Amino acid sequence: MGHFGGKIKVVEIIIKFMFMKKIIVSALFFVFCALPVLAADDSGAIGGVSNPGILPDSPVYFLKNWGRALSQFFTFDTVKKAELELKFVNEDTLALKKLCEADKCDLAEKLAQKFEKKINKVMERVEKAKEKGKDVEAITEKLKENYTRQQEVLLRVWEKAPEQARKGLTNALENSKVKLEGVVEKVQGPEKKNELKNQLKEQSDKQIQKRVLPSNQNKAPSKAAPSASPSTKANEE
Repeated sequence: MGHFGGKIKVVEIIIKFMFMKKIIVSALFFVFCALPVLAADDSGAIGGVSNPGILPDSPVYFLKNWGRALSQFFTFDTVKKAELELKFVNEDTLALKKLCEADKCDLAEKLAQKFEKKINKVMERVEKAKEKGKDVEAITEKLKENYTRQQEVLLRVWEKAPEQARKGLTNALENSKVKLEGVVEKVQGPEKKNELKNQLKEQSDKQIQKRVLPSNQNKAPSKAAPSASPSTKANEE
């Protein structure tokens, strides 16, 4: 009877533990999802993400990291985990934009380094999933689409960022772009890689023209229009 009673006690402890864990996860999920409304971004979305959530300069930013860690812990499939982390990168890209709009571009260099690290991690997961024989065509397409939008947003941030931060943004974009081109070549072949390369270059060139031409129409041409993308300009410096 005593042995049986001991088993009941163990079961009760396990049930209580599972119940408490569910409460903690639910509470963190609520905080993680509810607080970002205070920092909503209405200027555009990346991959369906329009809200950057809690910003990195917030004293409760650690709650966001906790929520992300829990989400990652309970996501076991490699492709699903890559999709989840891509969503986080989209949020971080919009957060960087929002910080610069609030005249906090001094954080751009540090956040650009984190962007590069996180987006590269997503790509590595896609590569590993490919090696395991998983179908990664859909996630690769999503990665390409999201990255194109990420570049667009980060180039806007680049325009407002201080010189040192610009260099960090340039390096992050250049390095991650090369990594993405390699992933696309492995998954979809060299033709798709070249298409992506041309698309990203065309997007960068268009953004530079949009920035330069209106100012040249309204002002005397005191400065020559840049003939290169931000990355090329930084390299020349």
